[in-house]
Amino acid sequence: MEVSSSLCSSVRNGDGSGRQLHVMMFPWLAHGHLSPFVELSTRLAQLAINVSFVSTPLNISKLKSFFDHHHNSPGKVQPVELRLPPVEGLPAGIESTQDLPIHLTPLFDKAVDGLEEPLEQLLHQICPDCILFDFVQWWVPRAAAKMGIPTIFFATFGAAFTGYGLSPAWRCDGGEISAEALTKPPPDYPSSVVSWKLHEAQSVLGCYRVQEPSDISYHERGLRCFEGCRAITVKTCNEIEGKFIEYLQSVTGKPVIPLGPLLPDLSSAVNSQEDWGRIKWLETHAVASVVYVSFGSQIFMSDDQIREVALGLEASGLPFLWALRCPDENQLGVWLPQGFQERIGKRGLVVRDWVPQKEILSHASTGGFLSHCGWGSLMEAMSSGVPLVTLPMHLDQCLNSRLVVRELEIGLEVTKRSDGSLDRDEICKAVRALMVEDEGRDVRRKAREMGNLFKNQILGSHSDRGILSQDLYINQFIRHLHFLKASRE
Repeated sequence: MEVSSSLCSSVRNGDGSGRQLHVMMFPWLAHGHLSPFVELSTRLAQLAINVSFVSTPLNISKLKSFFDHHHNSPGKVQPVELRLPPVEGLPAGIESTQDLPIHLTPLFDKAVDGLEEPLEQLLHQICPDCILFDFVQWWVPRAAAKMGIPTIFFATFGAAFTGYGLSPAWRCDGGEISAEALTKPPPDYPSSVVSWKLHEAQSVLGCYRVQEPSDISYHERGLRCFEGCRAITVKTCNEIEGKFIEYLQSVTGKPVIPLGPLLPDLSSAVNSQEDWGRIKWLETHAVASVVYVSFGSQIFMSDDQIREVALGLEASGLPFLWALRCPDENQLGVWLPQGFQERIGKRGLVVRDWVPQKEILSHASTGGFLSHCGWGSLMEAMSSGVPLVTLPMHLDQCLNSRLVVRELEIGLEVTKRSDGSLDRDEICKAVRALMVEDEGRDVRRKAREMGNLFKNQILGSHSDRGILSQDLYINQFIRHLHFLKASRE
C-alpha cells in the first residue's frame, strides 16, 4: 500500500475549517467501471470535495493525466495505490480486466478479495467521510463498519439491469436457479419486455453459482453490496429509467440516488493525430451516412464473430468506421476475412482499440451505432441522438438491448441464431433497416428526440434559473453525502 505523504493532512484539513467533505472512490478494475468513478470524482472535485481514488499502481499510472488535470481543482483528487496480493496461477502484472484472459477471472477476483485487510489499514490512515465502492468488493461495508464509515454502492450498470440481474428473487439458499427462471422478470419488475433470452440466461448461469476459489457468486456479491451499504447510486437518470430506479429502491429497501449520465467533456475527447485522422475520414462522408461499430474494451471477439460482423458490414454497402479490439495490433489483417480490406476500400475504416467515441458519435456524418450495448456507450449514443443496431454479447448488455429496442424504441436488435451465434445476413439486414430503410424511420426519429431530450433537459437548462439537470443530480447526491457525514458526528 502506497499513500502520498501529503494525503492525510490534505484530506483532513480541506479548506482549513475541517468541514470539507472527503470521499473515497474504490472502483472495480475494468475500464467501464473506472470511467464513471473518474467522471464522478471530477465533478465532486470541481465542487470542493476531496477525493481519494483507490486503485492498483498500473491503473493509477494510466490515469495520471486525470490526476494532473485536477491538481488545482477546489477539491483535491489524490491517487492511492493498493497492490494486488499474489495469487497462485495469476501472472504478475495483470491489474485490470483489459489484460485478463477470461479463464483467469476467478483468480483475479480472489486477488481483489485479498485487498480487504490493506483497505482496512488505509482507512485508519485517511479517514474518509464516505466510501463509494463497486460490486465485486462486497466486503467494503464490512471493513468500513469497523470505523463507523458509511458506504455507498455505486452501480455503474443501468437501473434496469441492476434491478433484474441482482434481484433478491434469484437467491437460492442451498439450490440453484434455472436458465428458464431467469428469462422471466422478477416479481413486480416494471417491464415485461426487458428480459434475457434462453441462450443468454444459460450463458449467465455461472454468475449465480459459487465461484472458486472465492466461495461466493457474483449474484451474492451484489446482494451483499445492497445489504451492507447505506445507499445505492446509479449512473442513470429519471428521464430514462425512472420506473426502474423506483423498483430498485423498493426491492433493496435502500435510498437509490441517480447520478445522471455522467458524460465526459467532449472537448477533451480528441488528443492525437490518429484521432484527428479518423475525424477527417468522417468528414469525407455525407450527413448521417456512416455506421460506427464498436463492441467495447472488455472482451475480444472470437474469429467467427469478427468474420460475421465484417461480412455483414461489407454486404450492407454502407460506409462504416469499426473500432476493432484485437490482441495484436500488428495482426489486424489476420483477424479479418481474407481480402476484406481490399474489397471495402475507402468505404470502411477499421482501427484497433481506442477511438474518441463521443466525438465520433457527435459527428454529423455518423448515422448509426452498431453496439454491444455497454451502458456507457448507450448513454453516449442517446446524448448524441444516434440510433442503435444492438448486438449484445453478455450479461447486462442483453437487458440493455431490450431497454433500448423495446422500451425506448431507439434501436433495432440483430437477430441471432438460436444458440446465440452471429449471422452475417442478419447483421446486414439490421444495419440497412436502421440506416436507410422505412423500417428504421421511426427509430431514427425517436433517437433524434432522445438526443433533444438530453440536449434540452438532461444536459441542458432545466429551468429558468439555468440549472442543468445533470447538476441537479450531482447536487442531490452531495446533499446525501453531507447527510451521511452529519450522521457520524
